[in-house]
Amino acid sequence: MVKLLKTKLVLGFFALVGTSAPCLAVSPYISLQDDYLNGRIDQLVVVANLPTMRKPYNVQQVRHHLEQIKDTIPGLYMEIDRQLYRYERDLAVTYAEVGLAGADNPDNGKVMPNARGERLDSNYRAAFTAQYRYDDWFIASVGGLALDSAAGQTQADTDSDIIPVGSYISMGWDSFQVDVGYREHWLSPFSQSAMLVSTNARPSFSVGISNPMPFEGLLNLHYEVYVSRLEYTDSIVYGDELEDGRPALLGFQMSIEPIEGWTLAANRTMQFGGGSREVNLKTIWDAFWDPVSSDNSGEIDCEGPSNTCEFGNQIASISSRMNFGGEVPFAILMEYAGEDTAGHSNLRLGNLAMSAGLHIPFLPEWAGGPDWSFIYEFNEWQNAWYIHHIYLNGYTNDGIGMGHWGANDRVFGDGVGGRAQVVKLGWQRGAGTRYEFTYRQIENEDYGQMDYATGRELDMRYYGTAWGQRWGYRLYGGKNVYDEGFFRGEVIWQW
Repeated sequence: MVKLLKTKLVLGFFALVGTSAPCLAVSPYISLQDDYLNGRIDQLVVVANLPTMRKPYNVQQVRHHLEQIKDTIPGLYMEIDRQLYRYERDLAVTYAEVGLAGADNPDNGKVMPNARGERLDSNYRAAFTAQYRYDDWFIASVGGLALDSAAGQTQADTDSDIIPVGSYISMGWDSFQVDVGYREHWLSPFSQSAMLVSTNARPSFSVGISNPMPFEGLLNLHYEVYVSRLEYTDSIVYGDELEDGRPALLGFQMSIEPIEGWTLAANRTMQFGGGSREVNLKTIWDAFWDPVSSDNSGEIDCEGPSNTCEFGNQIASISSRMNFGGEVPFAILMEYAGEDTAGHSNLRLGNLAMSAGLHIPFLPEWAGGPDWSFIYEFNEWQNAWYIHHIYLNGYTNDGIGMGHWGANDRVFGDGVGGRAQVVKLGWQRGAGTRYEFTYRQIENEDYGQMDYATGRELDMRYYGTAWGQRWGYRLYGGKNVYDEGFFRGEVIWQW
């Protein structure tokens, strides 16, 4: 009876939202590889109260809110408007980049944060995306990313990798859009440190549904549900055996804006399948609504070894962003997450992670003036994050953590808690010209597999223009958690 009621509620909800908004055009997405444009939209989110907690940003919603600042913040308006134009054309190259780099310690093996598995020793990176709008209801995007050196398992026999990131089709309208292909996902209001899903690992093929434009009559409700087929792994426990296969990842987010400027989101990810583990719609449905009975071995009545009846690995969080206006607009970010349940209760999160952040898109005059921006993010997690007893490679895709970049900075598979901090300063020198300085620090707890040092790194980016094209450079260095120094320089050309 309870399951029937849940089914009716879900079907009734989608029937309601499906008729609560006019049927407008499908919306393309802004590539998450375009760091400069995404950074400016991050500023827009605060000053224009854009009620979304996920990325990539969709063009329709960005354009809608961008018009609100045309007269009040013309500089930011122009920065976004001139680059948004590419995504609003029926046929266009939306993003292209070539980067050449060199490192002083190429054998370091460090995985760079939020870089789709790219390693420190990568000597080049090339990316390309283009889109074609067939009609209001259909868009096709073609893209790819080539890396000279990528971390992970499937690249064990080769140093190079080509990922078809940005290759997908989108069908539907502004209240129900279907995306099929290699579309990236970021389920967090934080711009540097997403605990559940980020761009830290390579993207895989996924199928998902979402509403590009919020349902205004339902507290600006947004939803997204997708399933991604992860890369091959050979470390899946089933009974007393180790099996190989390709697990799946289900991602879910639903957000509302109960008060103007305050957005709340519920987030879930479910890693499941692979090998002999049985998966069907019923097991997915039961695990979503009753994770205790699906993943806690002590609560499962199983004929064989208990792990053969467990669904997989689940993570959940509640996130919040509060935008404050005034002379100096700013946003306060919070997230409360759990890698498991506590006390065998579906309503209590266990193995916790806490996150907090502050984003000031335009600093006051006494702190440098509105040409400067400031971001601070703090994350702390307990020992069970990103490891698992069924998936021995943990919460990873191709061996790289799918959430926080801090999963890169420890012995692989080490169940150790940690805390990370990010401070980012941006200086807008003029139209298309910007410096960004990012400091990252990570501290693992002292009960891990080794005596970790405090990892510290400084990442400096320059964005400029030359001969009508965008170019820039990056200087990235510091010491990792193994007390090893590293430095990397990169020159980037974009068009």
